[in-house]
Amino acid sequence: MEIIIGRNAQNGQLNMTMGNKTKGYGAAGSVPRSVSRSHCRIEVMPNEAYTIENLKMENDTYVNGNPVFKKTVTTSDVVELGGEHYRLDWNYVKDFIEGAIPPPPKTADIRPLRLTWMRYEEETNAIQTNLAKKNAIRGVAGAFGTLGILCTFIESLGFLRFVLMGFGLLLTLIMILVSLNDSKKAPIKRKELQRRLRDSYVCPNCKKFFTVDYDLLTRQYDNCPFCKAKFIK
Repeated sequence: MEIIIGRNAQNGQLNMTMGNKTKGYGAAGSVPRSVSRSHCRIEVMPNEAYTIENLKMENDTYVNGNPVFKKTVTTSDVVELGGEHYRLDWNYVKDFIEGAIPPPPKTADIRPLRLTWMRYEEETNAIQTNLAKKNAIRGVAGAFGTLGILCTFIESLGFLRFVLMGFGLLLTLIMILVSLNDSKKAPIKRKELQRRLRDSYVCPNCKKFFTVDYDLLTRQYDNCPFCKAKFIK
């Protein structure tokens, strides 16, 4: 990365340019005329080191008070430009570099969400299986209740028919109460499961809830549909 540093001829600010990006620093008229429009070039090196080089032989550039044409420097060195020794503010250089370099792409590791979705499906299936079992038991109990009532019409059973009828009615009443209780509990359990899913089945980056199952999410999307973070699958 190379940055061209010079004086803005129109407003006297310090100009930094890289490609088609230009930004001015400092107050208007703060840079002396001895600093040319394209005074020097700074090449960004690893470990916060920089190579500074004059763009013209007649340009004056100083490092720690000594005139240089090209030299490797760090932010601890004092760099001055022009005959009036205009001091280069390293904070300006850092700000320009941060604005010129696009930030690294955001990522979102969604692999733990697979277990979250599997647990949700298992618990949902368990609720449905439990309801199915109790529905089957209620069906059998209902059949016994109906049979007990029908026994009242069989006079040959004598007093036993009334016992069977009472047993059938009692069994039917118990199943009705159990059914009412289950009809209240099941929606509450489902609602709690959905609440927990909304809190945990989210993008690790933006915390937005995913409305599709994990397999579909990984097949159809490479990035979060909300924050565009790249998925780590």
